[in-house]
Amino acid sequence: MLLTFLLVLAPFPVFAQDVDHGGHAVHDRAINYQVLFDQLEMQFVHGEPGSRWDAKSWVGGDINRLWIRSEGDAVDGVLDTAEAQVLYGRAFSRWWDVVAGVRHDPRPSPAHTWLAIGVQGLAPQFLDVQATAFIGPSGHTAARVEVEHDLLLTQRLTLQSLVELSFSGKDDPDRGVGPGLSTGEVGFRVRYQIKREFAPYGGVVWHKKVFGTGDYAREGGGDPGGWHLVAGLRTWF
Repeated sequence: MLLTFLLVLAPFPVFAQDVDHGGHAVHDRAINYQVLFDQLEMQFVHGEPGSRWDAKSWVGGDINRLWIRSEGDAVDGVLDTAEAQVLYGRAFSRWWDVVAGVRHDPRPSPAHTWLAIGVQGLAPQFLDVQATAFIGPSGHTAARVEVEHDLLLTQRLTLQSLVELSFSGKDDPDRGVGPGLSTGEVGFRVRYQIKREFAPYGGVVWHKKVFGTGDYAREGGGDPGGWHLVAGLRTWF
């Protein structure tokens, strides 16, 4: 009887069941990379010319990657802020990575080097989220939260909105940074995609040093910031 049953089933194919791999159906072992200049722009702050850059790069596979971040700005040809981060990132879910590494700030003076740890990923509604905490010398701590969203207006036209908040754990008069919320930014940039890797843009940005940090800027004869016009280029390879 058993032999007869097996002979009847033999002509029929057997289908394998789908297996859930936790969001990663296949892990490619190939090493890939991307260099993204999200912001390469000229700014006009209260009639004064300025510039800004914001770049993110990575190299690695699906799970483990080396991340390099760099950003800064200059007003009237004078470098105001500059920083670079080198981070190891590891995916812990389909859309999220945990990152850890170091951050170095050559500006404002005196230079600071920080330990960095945070998360980055894609939240619901396609919100690109980046949240990082920093531990620096002499008990200094800081944190930054950045939320970015791209809204496709046409096949080539995209509205990018951005909110960024920076916090300081303690007063740092040598660098002109007050405790609590130190800087805030809200930006709207409309870019036109000439091709996928090349998209000029223009927009308006509110970027300001607030509370104690704003007081330090005014006491030093500087501009704490406000609304300004921007024009630049987003490119990647």
